[in-house]
Amino acid sequence: MMNLNKRLKRTALALLVVSAAGPLSAEPLPARLRGSWRITRILPTHNVTCWGQDQAVKLVGTTLTYSDRSMHWYGGQVPLQGIVTREVSSEEFRSENSGSGGDGVTFDMVGIHAPSVTEVDLQHEDADITGATTEVPGDAVLLAGPNRIVISACSVYYEAVRSSAPAPSKPKPGPR
Repeated sequence: MMNLNKRLKRTALALLVVSAAGPLSAEPLPARLRGSWRITRILPTHNVTCWGQDQAVKLVGTTLTYSDRSMHWYGGQVPLQGIVTREVSSEEFRSENSGSGGDGVTFDMVGIHAPSVTEVDLQHEDADITGATTEVPGDAVLLAGPNRIVISACSVYYEAVRSSAPAPSKPKPGPR
């Protein structure tokens, strides 16, 4: 029995050292998330948030860009340490995002009509991107559709849509 306990302790210690020394996950960024996304609106929910309307609305119209090694938002780059994906059901989402009153954010509130979706959790160091929190908007993503994602910051939920390709540059005026 003592030998087994020693082995378990060593294994746990080794796992702790390995996880602290390197990325949390070797999962690649899902291809569906790679690229640029424009935050289009705040999604109406009935939960308690840590931001007021003035702070929350500042994210609308900004762009998030996701790549394999970092995410960019609001002029800042956040290096990624790992990527974790999972399927989350509507019930799991509601349960994990419920407040002390028992009411939770639901898939319906954020415009998701599927029984489950892929959630992407981007692991990174704390960063002060917004000046209001060390939470990084867009580091937890629900892949809500082919060209639509749902993100949150300070318990405010946002819809973002894939940014279209940059507009072609204007042709140079020709000779008159």
